[in-house]
Amino acid sequence: MIESRTLMFNKAHIHYSISKEQHPDCILMLHAAFADRHMFEEQMSAFMSKYRVIAIDMPGHGDTVTKGSSVTIKHMPDIIKRLLRENEINACHLVGVSLGSLIAQAYADRCPEQVRSVTIVGGYSIHKANEQLIKAQRKEGLRWLLYILFSMKRFRSYVTAVSCHTEQGRAIFTAAINRFNRSSFAAMSGLDRLFVPRETSMTYPLHIMYGEHDLPLAAEAAVNLHKLEPKSELTKLQGAGHCANLDEPLLFNDKVERFLNTVG
Repeated sequence: MIESRTLMFNKAHIHYSISKEQHPDCILMLHAAFADRHMFEEQMSAFMSKYRVIAIDMPGHGDTVTKGSSVTIKHMPDIIKRLLRENEINACHLVGVSLGSLIAQAYADRCPEQVRSVTIVGGYSIHKANEQLIKAQRKEGLRWLLYILFSMKRFRSYVTAVSCHTEQGRAIFTAAINRFNRSSFAAMSGLDRLFVPRETSMTYPLHIMYGEHDLPLAAEAAVNLHKLEPKSELTKLQGAGHCANLDEPLLFNDKVERFLNTVG
């Protein structure tokens, strides 16, 4: 029911999973940094009976190969557009976790006519009230750099610990991050180009989710964004950390389904 495919994009091989049943509604899922598309296996199996489901390995992650190309994270909106066109999908619901939530917003900003809703998990806005988060992310990047210089094993262990709260979540995340190496970082460049300052409200239905055990700054960002987007829906996921769908997949799926049902 789920098959793996490869999209050729500017000499890069973009790998993704897609369900075969061609339902009229589609959910496209975008993973967290250092994870891969397999973090959505519980979601794909849960939603494939009602939706066409897609999960992509972003540049630098999973099976996607960017060696010999100049493709990086900044190309993700164009990659999504190409992927939807090749699969004859006119519009989709976007679900993004952490890094994936930024990509989801960037695509919705560039191609609003192809986006039915956006669910961001453990993320923050690419448009507004994000200065503190960006500053914190840069500081975190320096911490990563120190770990990377001395020990990729320590880097992977640290990131896994802060990304997932449960053992089941950490096991799945570990399998993905173990494939992420020093050379993978080259494909992570250009993320800053996706940020577009804007004070107006989002034009699409927005679902903001965060885990109970995520960092306080991430929880605060979710609450603040909800206040700035009065038509948005806010969900605090009990028992979950930053990658909430890995920690509490059944509860996560239930909350996402409820939101999508309101969108119609």
